[in-house]
Amino acid sequence: MIENQKCGALPDHINSERNWGYGYNDLISDLSEWSQSPYVVIDSIGASVQGRGIWELIISDQHSSLTYKRVYIHARTHPGEEESFWVADEIINFLIADTPEAALIRANTIFHIVPMHNPDGVELGYSRENANGLDIESGWDDDELQPEVSALQNRFIELSFAIPNPIQVALNMHSAYACKRYFVYHHENGTSRYFADSEKDFISGIQLYYPGGFENWNYYVSWSSSTPDQYPESWWWFNYAENVMALTYEDMNCSDAGNYNLTASAIINGICDFIGVNIAGVKKSSEIPEDFVLKQNYPNPFNPITNINIELEKMSFLKISIIDIEGKEIKVIGNQNYSAGSITLQWDGSNADGHQMPSGIYYCRLKSDVSVISKKMILIK
Repeated sequence: MIENQKCGALPDHINSERNWGYGYNDLISDLSEWSQSPYVVIDSIGASVQGRGIWELIISDQHSSLTYKRVYIHARTHPGEEESFWVADEIINFLIADTPEAALIRANTIFHIVPMHNPDGVELGYSRENANGLDIESGWDDDELQPEVSALQNRFIELSFAIPNPIQVALNMHSAYACKRYFVYHHENGTSRYFADSEKDFISGIQLYYPGGFENWNYYVSWSSSTPDQYPESWWWFNYAENVMALTYEDMNCSDAGNYNLTASAIINGICDFIGVNIAGVKKSSEIPEDFVLKQNYPNPFNPITNINIELEKMSFLKISIIDIEGKEIKVIGNQNYSAGSITLQWDGSNADGHQMPSGIYYCRLKSDVSVISKKMILIK
């Protein structure tokens, strides 16, 4: 059984750029985009040491329902573990999508998601600390709580005390330098036999939706001697015990990281199975497809080359452009007639029209004679 620090020791070669490739301003831009969805409500649950908002998305078709199942996810407590955000980002994309599966989930659940719990640490370029130089992941038992911890803890209390539909699943999203995807399993010696068995079911259920993607439930076993008191999951156990499936998830933190959409889909499906929302029987739409489909680029995030895939139902004239966050067209990678079928193009973000492109958010825009669609892409260096 592994008893080391759950995210692992920082490797000697760590040398991050400020913001770790995705900063607070990037989040604000994404919040503006997410807020356009009729299923999303965004508000701040508090402020960081330096006064930055700690933003929460509420995703549902009935945000104030007192019967829907409730799930809470928070990410990027450790700023250097930015992969935790990319998984959360894909969870958000899944939940707000125009699909039968997403619609069924929104009609039965309320998802609360904090994409960036430690915005000061992100902006300061810290690996694991907040602006006071403290690791707030392990400060949940302090006599004087850090503002980031206090904000999240108060929100947990608000959504779990004296309401008929309290939080049932609480995931704490991180990424480990072990370059593995896994959940931190809490031994029955620090919890209970019933909870330990429930953990096994929960983790194994998620595994089923991404074969080979996650380590087995016993890859990382913690709390084998007793219950610690400094972590968010400790707080959940001491206050709500078996009523909340509170776990840390660790994504891959290495050059092999990716497949965030597959990871997010598996986590959502596993959560829904666990809380009793059956989406397995939902059939995908059988409507005639659009004239073209712009798929999500892969890899995403990328450095520096990404593939752009298009499915075309009939011969069409298409213009495919790369757009920056300000809406400026910086590169045209296709502007011609294309035959029906699958099309794959590449964009090299290391150099566009003779200019080195900075890390950040870009969009691939596909324009035909009748419509325009776009996909968000993340360039990281």
